[in-house]
Amino acid sequence: MTEPNLDQIRETLTCLICQDLVTLPVHSMCCEQAAQMNPGCLSCVRSYYELNKRAIDRAQHKKSWGGCGCDMYPSSARSASRFYTHTRQLDMMRNLFGPSKCPNEDCIVACKTTAELRRHLNGQVNSCDKNPACQKAMCKCEYCGFFGKRELVKGDHYLQNHSNIYCRLCDRQVPYKDAQYHYNYHAKHLTDFQKDFDRVKANICSRSNAVTTSSTA
Repeated sequence: MTEPNLDQIRETLTCLICQDLVTLPVHSMCCEQAAQMNPGCLSCVRSYYELNKRAIDRAQHKKSWGGCGCDMYPSSARSASRFYTHTRQLDMMRNLFGPSKCPNEDCIVACKTTAELRRHLNGQVNSCDKNPACQKAMCKCEYCGFFGKRELVKGDHYLQNHSNIYCRLCDRQVPYKDAQYHYNYHAKHLTDFQKDFDRVKANICSRSNAVTTSSTA
């Protein structure tokens, strides 16, 4: 029995959507027939189902990308796991054909292995990885579920919605989004406190002056 050559392996690793060598192979979850077909690129499948958009902005109905004919409903799904699963058993075969390039626009990273590229995209990089987490990859905010590019989710979104400022008067952390209101709250009370202080101080000084005048009369 002859062993498969690289051309046969490449044919097995041809994406059903772009018809090129697959990058981050995934298989459809809709039926057993789809699981037996060629894989698809992670980016191709996500693009086909519009999974980088909000659910409300996606197409209501599409046929499965696997060619099995199953009906899929992207707009009603909240999790990508309903549409594909990572085919990690193909990683070693894909690595035979060289580095895997990041599919995100404006990211020029090429990872030595498929596993490293997967970590580059999902943000779970480890100490031996050459490249940091992809800032162009789509991800969810761990605090509120906001969905967007990592550079936005971990950057401006986090700073404006989840970063805190320490209040020395309250001895607690105040969310940045509430900081202006919190400051104004203290400023008003400090202004009122200053007025009361000045009033009491004036009364004390007045009584002290009255006593001094009386004693010298």
